[in-house]
Amino acid sequence: MSDAPLPDLTIPPSKKRAQSETYLLSKHNVLKAFDSVEDLATDEETLTEKDRDAVLHHLLQLRSAVARVLWKAGLYTGTSILDDFVLEVTKSGQPDICGRVIDRLRQAGVERPGFVLYPLTEFGMEIPFFGSEPDLRNFAVFREADFALTAQTGSIEGAYARLNEMAAALGITAVPDRSSFEHHVRAGNMRWMTRNPLLLVRLSSHTGAYYENQFIYTLKIRVAAALIVMLHALSVDAGITVDKFNSSAEVSNNETLDIRHYLIGEATRAEKPLSLRRVPMNVAALELARLSDLAVTLSTRTLARPELHALEQRLTPALRAVEHGYLQYVNLTSSEKVHSRVFRRLVTAIDWYRQSFGSRTNEAEAIVALAVAFETLLTDHYAPGSVARLKRRVGICLATRPNVRPYQDSVVAVHKARSEIVHTGDSGREMDIRRAQAAFALCFLEVASRLDRLNRTMSDPIRELLGDSLTQEEIKAKGDAETA
Repeated sequence: MSDAPLPDLTIPPSKKRAQSETYLLSKHNVLKAFDSVEDLATDEETLTEKDRDAVLHHLLQLRSAVARVLWKAGLYTGTSILDDFVLEVTKSGQPDICGRVIDRLRQAGVERPGFVLYPLTEFGMEIPFFGSEPDLRNFAVFREADFALTAQTGSIEGAYARLNEMAAALGITAVPDRSSFEHHVRAGNMRWMTRNPLLLVRLSSHTGAYYENQFIYTLKIRVAAALIVMLHALSVDAGITVDKFNSSAEVSNNETLDIRHYLIGEATRAEKPLSLRRVPMNVAALELARLSDLAVTLSTRTLARPELHALEQRLTPALRAVEHGYLQYVNLTSSEKVHSRVFRRLVTAIDWYRQSFGSRTNEAEAIVALAVAFETLLTDHYAPGSVARLKRRVGICLATRPNVRPYQDSVVAVHKARSEIVHTGDSGREMDIRRAQAAFALCFLEVASRLDRLNRTMSDPIRELLGDSLTQEEIKAKGDAETA
């Protein structure tokens, strides 16, 4: 569990921040006329247009400084809330606006954790074929990764009990009021609550508007799903599988694809029940289907094995580093172009990789998705010689493993099959892509382990992180591209 204690947070000084604080403090008396930033933004009488735009600009500068520090610590306070906190502190006329905002947020308990609850499709947990087995449970908790998954519960009572059980296991001490939970479930378009597997993600989120933190929720869901499919791929590669008839996905499966909302729980008040909000999904239908599609079966017995536990311990911080980098350099404004480019590519690679496991993805689509995932992960841009380059870089990533050649061959086979599909519409043969899926997870681990070496001067950051050298063909192609 990665949340940082709020008392440890400080806003680093900067020239821009000092200028914004000085300007806003000079206007603090006139700003007392406004109850919210919305009132200020729509005002046409108290301030001139020039002064209003300047005030809004400097409020945004301070809000961004506070948000950057909070979000880096895993405290996702929505911008609408931060706007009004910054305005209220400014109106007091006291210096160190950002520091005082942090103090106010601390008093409000912004670090208290809540959750986002999202439905899944096609996901299963290994269950006993007959009777009961103590090491097989129908839900799994990933404490260090801050999420838990469960098989479908079949009833409102079961869903409420399981939600509270998973939340408690993740250190969420507050629980939602049962009547509030039942109200939201019965409000319509929430049949998935009892029919579908569920993913619960722990996070400290406080919002003032429906969608302002949705990009954070969806990113965390994507990263959680990536951890699951990577563990699945690596367990299958190790010969550890679950018989389909022992999967909850095959038993009493009445799941629905009618998914239009998710449920968030926010700890808005100390020692009070979590405040629930049923939020419509504000994404396209295809993205929604891909977000919920997790067509693998987990086993708590398998996850307890030392080799799988060790992989989980490596994958969790690697994926967290990518998630934090994406938030810092992509979602928040950043001048670090190299970092922004690399973290954007890594998250895109993860998304393509997840698609290769899709329940509604045919073999050709899975091959194409996996091939794109590898190219996005291991290359900086298109250049001739992609097959040899991928093979070489897979070898670099897996250099410490014995018997690397089968992994390299599987990736080359996927890449060649992708070319056949793209150019002829058919790969011409059946393929088993499971070893290549395991190779991707291992390569991702190696790339993520080197992210602390990223440098803004890198022209080919992935190549340079891996320590790969350009071939003569690649040098010529790069020179031609630069002079074109």
